[in-house]
Amino acid sequence: MKTSLKLFIIFLFLFIFMGCAKLLPSSQSTVISPWKDFDNAKLEYEKIIPGKTTLADLKKLRFDPYEVSNIRIMNVTEIIGLFLPNPSIKKEDLDVGIQKCIENRHRCKAYLIEPNVLIKMRVGNFWSDIFTFKQSTIYTGWEFRGLITIVDDVVTYRNPAGGRPLIKSEEVIKKPLGLLQDIGSFIATEAPKVW
Repeated sequence: MKTSLKLFIIFLFLFIFMGCAKLLPSSQSTVISPWKDFDNAKLEYEKIIPGKTTLADLKKLRFDPYEVSNIRIMNVTEIIGLFLPNPSIKKEDLDVGIQKCIENRHRCKAYLIEPNVLIKMRVGNFWSDIFTFKQSTIYTGWEFRGLITIVDDVVTYRNPAGGRPLIKSEEVIKKPLGLLQDIGSFIATEAPKVW
């Protein structure tokens, strides 16, 4: 009996002091896309040639909003708001492909392409995290951004590729009083106000 009690206590202390990082929550937010990373998406995107690439070509390159998620179809009103946000910018200052899109309002649309992968993982000591004394979260992944305009099923403009090839950041939240701080905040917001 004493041996099993000692073993139990040893395992309990190991469990408490090893940090138990594997018990911390983690999540992965992935937009399912045919591109495995930023460079792969950029390589395919740069195959789009204004004045030559058609909707059928876009479909072959996997830039089809009806088959690939996170490709948004924009109408001409959104395009005007994006490229002509204030009167100091004139239509004549814009790229010829965008001008063609604005001039052919009813036959123009744009694709805003935004595939991404974001992995969110909590790290650190399990007990500090669970009692909210210190919560550390690491974010990793990538995001790609591109924009093309299309008139009469032919691409007229391709914005330079953008985005973040490498996302790596850490967020640390410290609460010296742990759960007591959350209770105090709750009481302060829920208490009736007397003036």
